[in-house]
Amino acid sequence: MDRIDCLRAFVRCLEGGSFSVAASELGIGQPAVSKRIALLESEFGTQLFFRTTRKLRPTPEGHRIYDLARQILASFDQARVNIEENSLRPSGTLRVSVPSSFGRRYLMPVIAEYVRAYPGVRLDLRFSERFVNLVEEGVELALRIGKLESSTLVARRLGTVQRYLVATPGYLGGRAIPRTPEDLDAHQCIVYSRLSSASEWIFESEHGRHVASINGPLLVDDADAMQEAVMQHLGIAILPEWCAVAGLRSGQFKNLLPDFSIAALPLHAVYPETHWMSLRARSFLDLLIKRSGQFSTP
Repeated sequence: MDRIDCLRAFVRCLEGGSFSVAASELGIGQPAVSKRIALLESEFGTQLFFRTTRKLRPTPEGHRIYDLARQILASFDQARVNIEENSLRPSGTLRVSVPSSFGRRYLMPVIAEYVRAYPGVRLDLRFSERFVNLVEEGVELALRIGKLESSTLVARRLGTVQRYLVATPGYLGGRAIPRTPEDLDAHQCIVYSRLSSASEWIFESEHGRHVASINGPLLVDDADAMQEAVMQHLGIAILPEWCAVAGLRSGQFKNLLPDFSIAALPLHAVYPETHWMSLRARSFLDLLIKRSGQFSTP
């Protein structure tokens, strides 16, 4: 039973002089009031009222507790009013973890829209390719690309990320263009270390699954850096669509193995499993869902 409710019943009994008056004011039955007073007496280890057939009289201990009880209830009620007033609009600091390359490409327009709509919220954005521990780092919401491991986090699917196998004409010049995944063994491959094995890439075709053995000069944990490495003609890489599409359209990149598909990666918003999600996090998630159609390169 809530101790605040017990204190409220105690104050009403002392001020009204009876359990029945307190029950009427609180909108509960008289037995419930009696039970709350009994629980308080058990908690404090003392009798709070002298009970007679006509009226309650507080004991000396009851008198001493009364003033403190009123202060506690006043503070509690004020805190509740403050929360209710502030809950009408999102407020406070919202810490969000965002994949660096994806965030730079797609999220800033969403961030700008959110900041303009909710000036009472201070956004603390953490751009990183690593999967942060939300609870330990105080992160209320995170965006994650790739397969999610089993956890207690709640996930909301926002879309998928297409990927392309690319290289520059400068790199391919004088080399045999790969026609099958097996041909990649003879090439320099640039690997995204957070999602790919350092020694193999997986493709699909009408003939089934293909596992290509790869090797090369670079393991990279940032998609933008991997794109730059490709532009420097250092090798072949699997790039996310926002790093690949413009180069493919301009001819700066060549799309390799077009008859073999690379699995798209899921994009999720994740947040800790909790009964209460703050209004600031809920409003940000709602905006992400609303704008999720923009999270791809047309």
